[in-house]
Amino acid sequence: MRGAIICVSFMSLAAAGCGQRAANVTVNIADPSLPPAAPANQAAPANQAAPAANGQAAAAGGDQVLRTETVSGTFTGWEMGDYLWGKIQVAGRAEPISAQPGPTPIDLFLDANRGRPVTVEIATVRTEIPEAGGMTEIKRITAARNAAATAEAWWQGLSAADRAAAQRRFEAGALSGGQ
Repeated sequence: MRGAIICVSFMSLAAAGCGQRAANVTVNIADPSLPPAAPANQAAPANQAAPAANGQAAAAGGDQVLRTETVSGTFTGWEMGDYLWGKIQVAGRAEPISAQPGPTPIDLFLDANRGRPVTVEIATVRTEIPEAGGMTEIKRITAARNAAATAEAWWQGLSAADRAAAQRRFEAGALSGGQ
């Protein structure tokens, strides 16, 4: 049946053993050429922002976009806590920027570009994170590109087999707690 989607919890057992929140990953088994849904480890969907009455932007799910920035640096990998965080090392900064990955294909694109220069758009949003005690400011990667292509163009250029392989690498590395 085309469009059938099965949700599989890949980290339930491992996460329970280390006190981490399980990450649900949606896999489209009927049509592997479609992009998979974003992992459920994001605090809230990284949807397009719409202007709010007070001049600030509000994202779906009650998130408020406080500011956006574009930074260039090296994507160094992932950190898994209650949520998945991408790390970008920017020249001249002692600490890497830590931000939640945006929806697929941004997460898979970054994973494929580990150790390489990338340019990312980062939105600082105010969002509800129960584990952090409620409304919290976080950074979220909303777009990514390298010298050759954007995340979306890269994804569109992959064959169905390459897309499936990229998803498997991401699940085996970042979502399993691996770097």
